[in-house]
Amino acid sequence: MAFTTLILDAPGPPLLYEEIDRFLELGLAVVLNLYYFTDKHSIQQRYGARIGYADINGHDERGFIAAVDQAGGYSVFKTRLNIPLGGELIRAASSPGLPTPLRAIAQAGTGLNHIDRQACEQAGVTVLHTPGSNATAVAEYVLAQALFLSRDLDHYNAQTHQGHWSKGTLAPAAEYAELTLGLVGTGSIAQQVACKASALGIKVIATGSERFTEQEARRLGLQRRQTLEQLLDEANIVSIHVPLTPQTRGLFGSAEFKRMRQGSILINTARGGIVDEQQLAAFMIRFPRHIKAVAIDTFALEKDRFSSPLAGIAGAQLTPHIAGNTTTAIRTASQRIVDHIHAFSHALQMPCR
Repeated sequence: MAFTTLILDAPGPPLLYEEIDRFLELGLAVVLNLYYFTDKHSIQQRYGARIGYADINGHDERGFIAAVDQAGGYSVFKTRLNIPLGGELIRAASSPGLPTPLRAIAQAGTGLNHIDRQACEQAGVTVLHTPGSNATAVAEYVLAQALFLSRDLDHYNAQTHQGHWSKGTLAPAAEYAELTLGLVGTGSIAQQVACKASALGIKVIATGSERFTEQEARRLGLQRRQTLEQLLDEANIVSIHVPLTPQTRGLFGSAEFKRMRQGSILINTARGGIVDEQQLAAFMIRFPRHIKAVAIDTFALEKDRFSSPLAGIAGAQLTPHIAGNTTTAIRTASQRIVDHIHAFSHALQMPCR
């Protein structure tokens, strides 16, 4: 049984070439899914028969299952763009009747919400990922938005483009040392945000899970707030850094928006669904400038399904899940996940003792 990785999606060239070359250097067999690439010919011309090729729409589950079955299966699905990998697909791809049943799903990134992990556990499929690989990139995005929005630069830019000399139309902005940044979540990205914000003189406070104790806060150099409500009462800027779970879905709704300080800023780079977009849009229309700006990078509906009630709302900065999209972050995640796959393949080959 050959150990073969299906690269479901990958960054474009030249980062794509770095990823494939790394697979080949480690002696790993790969099949590249060409579906998401425009210049398929150049890729095939570069690698020829050294790798295999597929043409799979990862968002068409039935077509995906049929393609896996026709190919005889793959040992690993490697992805980076959160292609939904549901239970039906996982069960079909891990069937012992396939010559090469699925043994692992490898996500070049942190989030795993698109993977049915219960189905993986039941099917004996290992989930690999690269937590922290994009922490610096996301932290830079958060700080960029926080500084841009706190100075009302979006407002002044729009007014100036329309020919209005709008100086004096808004209250003067606060300087960095007068701002308080509230972090909801205390993982690697939040810690990077805290480090960078503190270096600019911004006060940083944080709230987290039960594991975020006073002792842990001191270890991380963070000022702890026991509850989300306490944090919202104090923060001028609120940045969300928690995973999407049943407990965090809808964590931010009308009550939380009302609790936020007048003129505050909300940033979400975590996952869509944590912020109730419908309630946020309605709140910003009904109470303009209570939350003076939001920066939303993740949505309940993304990619081909993208739709958000925040579109067109004044003060809403909307970006297509690009906070972690830097060359270094993509390269780091790619290198780490290929190395994880290599280590996993060797672990499978080791004799049981």
